[in-house]
Amino acid sequence: MSPVLNWLGSAPQGAVAILTAALAALVAVTVALLTQWILGRRARTDLLTKKLEELYLALNEVSAHNVKRAEEVLPYAASGMHRIQKPVGSSVKRQALDLHKRIVMLVRLYFPKLSSTHQRVFRWNSRVNELIHRIESGIPSSEKELLQLSGAYGDALAAMEQEIITNRRLLTKDGLLLRRYRSDA
Repeated sequence: MSPVLNWLGSAPQGAVAILTAALAALVAVTVALLTQWILGRRARTDLLTKKLEELYLALNEVSAHNVKRAEEVLPYAASGMHRIQKPVGSSVKRQALDLHKRIVMLVRLYFPKLSSTHQRVFRWNSRVNELIHRIESGIPSSEKELLQLSGAYGDALAAMEQEIITNRRLLTKDGLLLRRYRSDA
């Protein structure tokens, strides 16, 4: 016989009951910890999914804003005219700084793996803003330059959206298996 069975046979009557209770308590604690771990992972995944959706929608808004602002400035770039009147609206609205601030916050707080892609988006946006400022200041610029910069900025936004789609499960920590992050850079 094995030593455990020998011990159980010679143990006092209460020892078996205590051992059974200890095993039951151990199983109950393990189940409780496992349940909390699963619920925590699910809550984290739900939060990150909502934040990723918020980031994706912000990128769509910025993309639409890019087209709108290029269309507004295009006649001035195409004709070489100066803007005689002051541009309408605040710089924050015209440059979509509020949207970009939200994107920066989401990337830094929740999705740091998107940082390098976001930096490219930010650089292209800065170039478009600089060109628009030059046009608004009366410095001649070409229609072609505006369309190229605006298009490159739109391409950078599309690349970031694609990276989000490609890495959605990794960014939201959905699943137990580790995956390799794929960047289009």
